[in-house]
Parts: sequence; C-alpha cells; structure tokens
Amino acid sequence: MRHARLLARFPGGDPSDAFEKIIDFEKYPELVDPVRTIEIDRTSDDDFNSRWSVLFRKGILNWSEKDHIDRARLTLSFDQDEGDFDVLTGRYRVIPTEGGCDILMESTFDFGVSSIESIVEPIAARVLKENFELILIGLLGPAVSFPADEQPDESVHPTYTVLDYAAPTASAERQGAVAP
Repeated sequence: MRHARLLARFPGGDPSDAFEKIIDFEKYPELVDPVRTIEIDRTSDDDFNSRWSVLFRKGILNWSEKDHIDRARLTLSFDQDEGDFDVLTGRYRVIPTEGGCDILMESTFDFGVSSIESIVEPIAARVLKENFELILIGLLGPAVSFPADEQPDESVHPTYTVLDYAAPTASAERQGAVAP
C-alpha cells in the first residue's frame, strides 16, 4: 500500500476558480501525454463516474472510479470501483490561504501484487505526482509552485474519509479510508 501526496502553492489564485479547473478531468489528456483518455459519466451535479486510460512504464493502466465533488469544502474525492489497481482512492483539496490557495493531492493505491510493490509502487507514486504537477501548471499557470521543504509525509496513513456521502466501496474499506 502506497500513499502519494503533493502540496502546491498558488499565490494570488482564487480558490473556487482553481477548484473548478482541477475538477475538469476532461482537459487532463491535453496537458500530459501519459493520460490517454478520461471519459466522464455525470450522475448528478456533484457525482460522476470517470474511466481513465494512462500510460505507465511500458503498458497502459485502465480503471474506473466514482468521484464526488464537495464545492463547499473545495474537495473532490475518488475511489476506484474497477480496474488495474487493487486499491485506488484519494482526494484533491483546495485550501484557501491569505494570499491565494494551496492545493493538496492525496492518494492511496495498491497494485495487489506484493512481490512487485517495493519496486513498482514508488515509481507509480513519483509518476502520479509528476503528472499532477504538470496538470496544475497547465491548468493554473506558472505561478504554481511545489515547495520541496513543505511536502506532506507519505509514510503516514491518510486521515481522509473517501466518499463519505455514500456507502463505502470495497476498495476504501480494504485500505482503511472509511470513517468508523
């Protein structure tokens, strides 16, 4: 089980505007080559299902996830319901600051193959963060920064609750991201 976290600073950025840009997944393939396709099926104003196809190493990862938007908290939560991961869950959160906003990406994932996890999962975490950096720069511009000395500790189990608006999925339950 691997936790990937990335903190971005967006000085002068409007938190609501930044959030609306971040949740526009359909733009991601235009911003980074590894994201081949993302298809969106809206189920309500705040809920949708997304299907991803992403290049990873010499192959393609495919998965679908349930996504929930909480505009009041400027948070998008996601949880894989089918695909190449055994576990994939997390959130994107925009945090208003005095001079703009911070953006926090948090994800927990597991490929479900213990014999390769020590090799593949650190690479996947790095690639996930690198791609999200490129996506944020593409969406928000060059003012976005990623302060190396302020990055969250990835060794600590996340405290977030995934998809707390509905019954937890098996993926979220397996990795412990469900509130008691």
